[in-house]
Amino acid sequence: MNEALVANKWYSIYKKPSTGYPSPQSILRAAVGAEEYIFLSETVTTEHIRAAVVMPLDVPFQHLLSEVPWGMSYTTPDWRMLIVSVLDPYSWIELARASGALGWMKNHNKSYTYNWEPPVLDQHGIKFRAGAGRPTNEAMDARGSGRPKKYDRDALLEDLREDSKTHGELATKHGISRISVLKFAQKNGLSKGKRYVKT
Repeated sequence: MNEALVANKWYSIYKKPSTGYPSPQSILRAAVGAEEYIFLSETVTTEHIRAAVVMPLDVPFQHLLSEVPWGMSYTTPDWRMLIVSVLDPYSWIELARASGALGWMKNHNKSYTYNWEPPVLDQHGIKFRAGAGRPTNEAMDARGSGRPKKYDRDALLEDLREDSKTHGELATKHGISRISVLKFAQKNGLSKGKRYVKT
């Protein structure tokens, strides 16, 4: 039955689709303080949200978050929403329904499962934060103008297809930021959570 779910549409234990719940994406954007539709995050973004359910407050829910790569809980006075990034959203929704979910929703098929990667460090071993000043010297061109370093796009594309390095490792190899690697991979259809581990 869940295979027929329309993306980003709330379904309910009642016959009619529920429209009273906010979107999981809006809850995540509010939680990180970024109300724009698309925002830059070092970890989870709205594209990582794969499914969400609404549970009664008196129903145990910890088992629904125990085996997911990423999940969050949003509680109101009347209900609790669980938002997850999970490989198989259909099975997760079925488990939640069997556990007493009041409503459920699946994200679109272009969303992908969250995969934690170690942080990118600068030349001093300090975590590089996106938007927190200028990039490291390695990511600047020879003139030091503040523009990102030019890189061999064909070589990066080949490395992404090879699928043996994490985004952070590819960023270091090509002298660009991890965000640049992520954007390039997404633009070329290679960012669907395929690079889980080094081989």
